[in-house]
Amino acid sequence: MSSLSPDDYEIKLKIDTKNSTEIKTIHFKIKKPFWLNTFFLIGIGILFLVLIYSFYKWQIRKLKRKNELLIEKVNLEKNLNQSKLKAIKSQMNPHFFYNALNTLQSYILSNEKKQAIEYLSKFSNLTRTILELTEKDYISVNEEIKTLKLYLDIEKARFEDDFKYEINTNSDLDNEHIKIPSMMLQPYVENAIKHGLLHKKDNKELKISFEKNNDILKITIDDNGIGRQKSGELNTIKNKNHNSFATEAMQNRIDLLNQYNHNNISIVITDKTNFLKQSIGTTVTFKIPISY
Repeated sequence: MSSLSPDDYEIKLKIDTKNSTEIKTIHFKIKKPFWLNTFFLIGIGILFLVLIYSFYKWQIRKLKRKNELLIEKVNLEKNLNQSKLKAIKSQMNPHFFYNALNTLQSYILSNEKKQAIEYLSKFSNLTRTILELTEKDYISVNEEIKTLKLYLDIEKARFEDDFKYEINTNSDLDNEHIKIPSMMLQPYVENAIKHGLLHKKDNKELKISFEKNNDILKITIDDNGIGRQKSGELNTIKNKNHNSFATEAMQNRIDLLNQYNHNNISIVITDKTNFLKQSIGTTVTFKIPISY
């Protein structure tokens, strides 16, 4: 059965009675469906245009955010590379080379050929190792320990026999596969020697430990030096503009690494004191989420 189109309609009914015939007229109107209403169609059109515009704006915002994230990533990588170069600069600083060459010269002048050859071998190995580390963002614990031993052996030659160091690791630590950021510890080890132990009269000790605690690698650098306060006072006397470039550069690098890799590497520096509140050294503690 076909339906009637929207319009005005009139139906005439003829009614026959005994005496007469009567014509009845019925008027009715069929309205258009609401979806064919002009205002409804205009509203749908406006809504469609709004949706198209909103989708366009959303795509623009999405593309803009994508570009912002890309620029942010590029800037982070740039800053990370710059901070890495600063870390390299802090490790291969002129003072270190000057002291190392002076020590080597003293061996030669004293005609201590064996010591001179051993020292030169360690110095060249350390230099080569640092240059190799510039190509890596992360290194194994074993590689870090090897580099630290070379550095400490070279520094140890500047002292008399009163300087000792230890590097300890847990037996359950996978030194070969656990990774840490390259060139991260050496600036703090250098600070412990240069600012803490160098000014101590005797019995200079440095202990470095690596231990695993659940999924966290805890690294401790502990010295029994004169402490940061006394060292700061001495540095103020020698150089009023003294600034710990290496540790500041490293802290900045760690902040960037945390931001870039969503890590949570933390550093805590503790000033140790005895019961008389006298400084008995400094402890630097790193906590690094373990990665392989």
